[in-house]
Amino acid sequence: MQPPKIFGHRGAPDVLPENTLEGFEHTIASGADGIELDVLLTRDGVPVVTHNHRLLADTTRDADGAFLTAEGPDVRSLTFAELCTFDVGGIRPGSEYAKKHPQQQELPGARIPRLSEVLDLVAKADRPIDVLVELKHDPDDSAEPHPEDFLRTTAEVIAATGTQDSCLIHSFNWQILTAARKLVPQLRRSHLSMSKTIHPSGNLYDGSPWLDGASAEPETMLRDLAANGASVWSPLFWEMTADQRALARDLGLKVMVWTLRGEEAIRKGLASDVDGVITDDPAMAMRLRREVFGAEVTA
Repeated sequence: MQPPKIFGHRGAPDVLPENTLEGFEHTIASGADGIELDVLLTRDGVPVVTHNHRLLADTTRDADGAFLTAEGPDVRSLTFAELCTFDVGGIRPGSEYAKKHPQQQELPGARIPRLSEVLDLVAKADRPIDVLVELKHDPDDSAEPHPEDFLRTTAEVIAATGTQDSCLIHSFNWQILTAARKLVPQLRRSHLSMSKTIHPSGNLYDGSPWLDGASAEPETMLRDLAANGASVWSPLFWEMTADQRALARDLGLKVMVWTLRGEEAIRKGLASDVDGVITDDPAMAMRLRREVFGAEVTA
């Protein structure tokens, strides 16, 4: 069994605020093989690295330094300059999010970065870094940009930073991945999945618009992905079965699982014979991988 690659989920939120330049710098410095990040568009069309369509109240302060009293505003309603007035360098004490990442350090004044700024870090790294570029897009929201427009804008940034060989287009909305196959076939594609029976936001269910016509039945789904030239299947770790993993591998798909938190979960991921582990603490995962395998990933 080969050691899996380690990806920092939104950087390293167990250590530093998520989706910040400092978090990604920490992840790269830890020796991790890759980073995972989330992309949305501002009102003026700038791809930015942040997870929630509406700014998260428990991790966002306004220009006066006060935490937001409710989620919002929408990222797409703000220009990039307006977005930069918000501070995302800490967690509201006592919140559920704080309980999830109790050791996270504060970075007062941290802001939401442009995608180009994060990819510049990757371009300057002293070794190859894989980047799972997750385009956040809801097919049920008529106000979302057209998938091809969103993909095109993001791909232009990837090309401008010279990181085409590093980046994988990564999404729960497979309409985005269909657009990538059409418009930028040279970029690798990673298909995220989670059953709606696991969580209401899951994309795997009969008639799901998220799947862009693909089957929600796991075996058929994997065969569809392979037939369409996908590079990666990225399932929720706790939902994946050994048979599904083996079939994906037989079909030529890499398997990258998400999101592993804490030592016990990371150890289970490392032992599961997958190609990649996405985690909130990449430095811990690197330490555990060295302990388990005694060697680094070479390819």
